[in-house]
Amino acid sequence: KNDVNWAEETSLPFEWDDGSSSDGKTSGRDTYPIEHDEILSYNDVALDQLVTKGDEKHRVAIRTKQSTPLLQHHEILCLKEAVELYWEGLSSYKIEESPQSNRNSTGSNHSSAKSRFTYQRRGNSEAHLSDVVKFSHSQEKTQVTSLVNDLLLNRVYPWIRDAYLSKETTIRPKDWELYVYDSLFIRYNATEANIDAVIGERVGAGQPLHRDLGYVSVNIMLNSQREFEGGGTFFENQLRSLISEDGVPELFDEAAVDVLPLKPLGVGHALVHYSSDRHAGAATFGGVRDILVIFVAAAARNENEKDGSQSTVTTGRAPTWERAARLKSTSRGNCSKCSSIVDHLACRMLHHRLAIGHVPNDGEAWHYLGMAMLEFYEVLQYPDIGNSNPDSIEGEDVLELSIECFNKATRHTPCDGRLYNNLGIALERLSECRRESDERIKRAYKTSFVIHSVCEKIGCDVGADFERTILNYGFHLSKQD
Repeated sequence: KNDVNWAEETSLPFEWDDGSSSDGKTSGRDTYPIEHDEILSYNDVALDQLVTKGDEKHRVAIRTKQSTPLLQHHEILCLKEAVELYWEGLSSYKIEESPQSNRNSTGSNHSSAKSRFTYQRRGNSEAHLSDVVKFSHSQEKTQVTSLVNDLLLNRVYPWIRDAYLSKETTIRPKDWELYVYDSLFIRYNATEANIDAVIGERVGAGQPLHRDLGYVSVNIMLNSQREFEGGGTFFENQLRSLISEDGVPELFDEAAVDVLPLKPLGVGHALVHYSSDRHAGAATFGGVRDILVIFVAAAARNENEKDGSQSTVTTGRAPTWERAARLKSTSRGNCSKCSSIVDHLACRMLHHRLAIGHVPNDGEAWHYLGMAMLEFYEVLQYPDIGNSNPDSIEGEDVLELSIECFNKATRHTPCDGRLYNNLGIALERLSECRRESDERIKRAYKTSFVIHSVCEKIGCDVGADFERTILNYGFHLSKQD
């Protein structure tokens, strides 16, 4: 409900709005949006690498066809001019940022409000599309409002409904309304990203592996590939062909891996993917790359009695995939209020169990449940807790449950390097309890090592996760002598 309320306060229209208002806001319809005869043409991406979620296969992403860009050249110029004016106003403190935002603390030039999604780092500049539209309207540049309304109501929403929402089998699509959870203009400036780089170090401007909140993410290319080096969106699932059920093969040649980040076909074109699919903004190593990202969410529409007539209202009730995402992302914050470490861990376990209840094949939820159990095992080793264990819980049983969760996670998210590192830790703890060697430990660490190494080669920032794996793998190997 908070997200829907926030979205309603912005200048961006919901799917059922008619775009008729002249004050920068749109007015709502009480009926289902009109059917659009001209839906954007698109192609599935990586058809030979279909990703399996449970028993259902789905695309890695979709891309607009060469003949149907999402934005035309003159429209891109209009948006970029509006963003530059907005940044100019911010840098001179002529305008006030939205209440949902904070100043970017990275020192990046003409940086915008802090996003609820992206990682603030040198070389990245951002502007919330809703703030840009609001500022442009205040400057009587109403063409920006008209352009954004048309982009969302007549292009993005119909496209997403046709390509994604209409194909959902667990909900009735016409009961759900699409809206913009957030939207950002992002500039990746490789020159600025390299200001503090060590001589010989190649630093790029990008985003580490992450998941977005919402339903689908729309990535629109705003400048030519000739203006920058690198960049693109790398999907963890692009590595599926490299990972077998038991991890990476014993003889694995990283040099033979030929995986590249995905990009729209050209300026004005878009790449779209499920927000829940883990992905990274691959590093831009040279020049400047501009993109517009639109995070599209969905909320239920219910019939409502109002003044004796039937009308529909957006309730804020989220679909199951968004509920699972919120449960995972808020578990640590919510559970920090617990009075003891045991209650805190139990609370986190319950959050992830609820997430799995909504989406049984959510590999990340299984992963996080396994992590909470692994931490619970460590807590049971504390003398003051282990000696007062009311249920006589056996540490070995907890480890086995943790490993079972990790193994379930590998079946649903087999390309998450963090997962194999944590599986290796749990297996190592179990091996220590039983005082017997386990070949699965080495395989888990090696798989994590290979995944992170390949991701780094592609241009993804996996530094901290890679270092943890190297450290754990090295310690394990040192004990074998």
